[in-house]
Amino acid sequence: MSLTHINYQDHPTNRNKMVFFFKDPEHAVYFQNLLNENKIKHERQVDEEGDGRVYFGVMKGDFKLAKKLNFLTYGHFREPFITVPFFKYLLLIVTITAVTLAIYGAIKAS
Repeated sequence: MSLTHINYQDHPTNRNKMVFFFKDPEHAVYFQNLLNENKIKHERQVDEEGDGRVYFGVMKGDFKLAKKLNFLTYGHFREPFITVPFFKYLLLIVTITAVTLAIYGAIKAS
């Protein structure tokens, strides 16, 4: 699995556009809804002959906002880092205890 999730590149034939692409159709629908809500004009194309990726062409003037919407799309579908509530709270308690002991030690050392 790749550590980076860069799913955009320059348009191959139009230098005024950027292309976003998604392998998961559900992600593509979510991204398209965000584009529509933010009134960003775009073109949509599905690679029927290849791997089924969904491509969106966006003008470079809208790239900054489209990139933000792209990150929101990935954030919406990402899995939580720690899925078990017990371990979430355990990590929180250990962190608070360590910080408290560090502050207490710094105060005692002064």
